[in-house]
Amino acid sequence: MFKLNTLQTCAAAAAALALLYSGLLFWGGMPGTSSMPGTDPGPPVARADSPPAPEPAGGNAPAVEDQPLFEGNINSLPPETIVKLLAFLDSPIAGATIQMTDGQLPGAPRPHRNGIHQGIDYYHGFSGVPIRAGTEVLAAADGLVIRIDHDFTELTPEQHAAYRRLSVQAPDTPAEILDKFRGRQVWLKHRGQVITRYAHLDEVATDLSAGDLVYAGRQIGTVGNSGTSQAAAGIPGEDHLHFEIWLNEFYLGEGLPPDDIRYILRGILE
Repeated sequence: MFKLNTLQTCAAAAAALALLYSGLLFWGGMPGTSSMPGTDPGPPVARADSPPAPEPAGGNAPAVEDQPLFEGNINSLPPETIVKLLAFLDSPIAGATIQMTDGQLPGAPRPHRNGIHQGIDYYHGFSGVPIRAGTEVLAAADGLVIRIDHDFTELTPEQHAAYRRLSVQAPDTPAEILDKFRGRQVWLKHRGQVITRYAHLDEVATDLSAGDLVYAGRQIGTVGNSGTSQAAAGIPGEDHLHFEIWLNEFYLGEGLPPDDIRYILRGILE
């Protein structure tokens, strides 16, 4: 009888130990808990391989797509197709309309520098809204800042005249000289690798840098006359926004007649 009681006692003790051990394993394996119930697990440890995503400077704009919107020269497409492809763009000046003369459109000749105009000139009196020095310039679509001229230095009159002489002597305005004539600039890269350029700016947004994402309609600068002969001479005048749209090294409107260019611009920017 004594032997039987002893065996029963040992079996009960073993069962109790097994139960306690399984409990320890259960609590130790629970995510976010300590090895013992009733203790404070503490704050979760951040994973070094999962840093928080930075907040875009201009808002939570979508990432820029790597695939080009169109392969080759977009100007080779029918105007209606171009409008559909670029319909995500909007006017860089709020409420502006396309009332430009032929000379203010892409493709217009520029004999004074032996070159071709590659963008749209938004002047006061030709855009349906007041446009003066200080008028807000807006991002035409969600995009990535790929250039912003915070440290721009205006050309002197002598430098401007010298660059113009070099341009006249060349077969076409050299790219590096044309870039100086554009003055202070911001460039944005959008979906489908479409690039917009905003030139002759007076100021650029001080809180933006290359690499920042911006929302469509976010102010990126103000209208000015930088890069012009008036600015080089230090006198007011010629304040306007020069706006370009590029894809695959072709500017929008390249080789197109003015009427087609107006149709396209009104279709996407008005």
